[in-house]
Amino acid sequence: MREIHELRERGEIQQIIARYGAIDQGDDPGWHDPELVLEIAKAHSLAGNDAKVERYFLRCTELNPRRAALFHCQIGWFFQRKKKWARALAWYDRALETFPTYHICLFRKGYCLERLHRPRAAAAALRAAAESFEAAAAAQKERSRGIQVQVLFHLARNLREIGDTDAARNALDQSAALDARPFEVVVKPEHRLASYGETYLRDGKSAEAIRFLEEACGLEPRSAVIWERLGVARQLAGQMGEAEAALKRAIDLPKGAVALITLGRFYIASQRYPEAAATLLAALERHPQGEVQIRIEQAELQRRLGRPAAALRELEGLIGGRVPPLSRLGVTVESRIADILLEHGEVERGIAHLRAALDHDPGDEELARRLAETVASRDSGELRAKPPCPLVDRELPDEIAAIDRVEPPRLRGVVNNFFADRGFGFITYGEANSSVFFHVSQLEGAEKLQPGSIVSFVLAASSRKGKPQAERVRSELGDPLRVSPATRRADSAR
Repeated sequence: MREIHELRERGEIQQIIARYGAIDQGDDPGWHDPELVLEIAKAHSLAGNDAKVERYFLRCTELNPRRAALFHCQIGWFFQRKKKWARALAWYDRALETFPTYHICLFRKGYCLERLHRPRAAAAALRAAAESFEAAAAAQKERSRGIQVQVLFHLARNLREIGDTDAARNALDQSAALDARPFEVVVKPEHRLASYGETYLRDGKSAEAIRFLEEACGLEPRSAVIWERLGVARQLAGQMGEAEAALKRAIDLPKGAVALITLGRFYIASQRYPEAAATLLAALERHPQGEVQIRIEQAELQRRLGRPAAALRELEGLIGGRVPPLSRLGVTVESRIADILLEHGEVERGIAHLRAALDHDPGDEELARRLAETVASRDSGELRAKPPCPLVDRELPDEIAAIDRVEPPRLRGVVNNFFADRGFGFITYGEANSSVFFHVSQLEGAEKLQPGSIVSFVLAASSRKGKPQAERVRSELGDPLRVSPATRRADSAR
């Protein structure tokens, strides 16, 4: 063990793995040593070996079942660091089955739910973490103080997102009171001020929002996020010139590409459609992680330009695997689809999408009320009395036509396996014969795929798990190729 500790202190993780990383093979006595297995589990975690991390930490739970929650939480933390939010969440839930008041695990669960755009569930987990802290002994509270500061700060964010702004400000007050040690600050003052400002933004109170956000900008003038929020507050106040200037300043700062989405939204609201189109195209190039939000705004632009069918296609393309389940993003996409359909007399389809929106967030009382009112209007005949309006698109002006020609780079590959009854398959592509998942919702056209079919596709990332996936899958001309049984068996196992 001493050798392992020395190697870890020198950062020689691969040396540890080379010497001890295969003790799970055969009948190595080390596989029965709890301390050794834990050290190797940590080494695999630092090296990023997904399967080995799970295998070794689960072995730790077998050797020391009383600490199972700790080991499950460590697996979750490994996947959280890799931004595999859903996979991390599954392990945190498993840890909480045996230790439901595990403070840091509840915090990490809440954070993952926040990243999956599930603020109501995130707030519930973070509230549970806060309650666990309050029930702890004094010594444990002291050890967990820094975590609790973050718990309350993130709780405020998620309460704000679900509209409970008074509770959000109360959580911020509690976080500040706990974070009062000058030499041990956990949350920067400018971030807390900006969060207060955002609660007032949510309330529609522009003057209060501007006051807090300007103070935050004074403390940290190079924060793109704060300038972007200040731009939104000034827009709410009707200060359009100052709003545009703040958003443009945000874009020029480090990590400011995210503000391009907000600037595009600003131009749409201002009916400056050519500028909106150019800004959203720039956002796709500079901020690919925000593709779902960008596509939502592009759909709104199409809608404003009298192109409901194009807007509908854009939004429907996001449903199949692009938005996380049970998320506010899902609510937004499904609600906007419903808006278009109801506006054009597609009553039953519109109601179906409102129901799908509510499935994403059953606790959304405003959405539930809207669904009930729409169903009542249908049943009374009020909606049916309105003549349907065809989903016909106007021609795009030349200066905006580029938004319809955006096409990410397409790759070519071969279908290794296709499970038509289960709605997904795998494609092999590239010189390294990489394999990527695709869902049937991403098929373009009605061609029947089979193992060996030649296809082209766009490589994207799943919003739910962050894993690569193939989208806009299109069958290409060419005779099907033979796929090896070994490749097909590997995909079947996945």
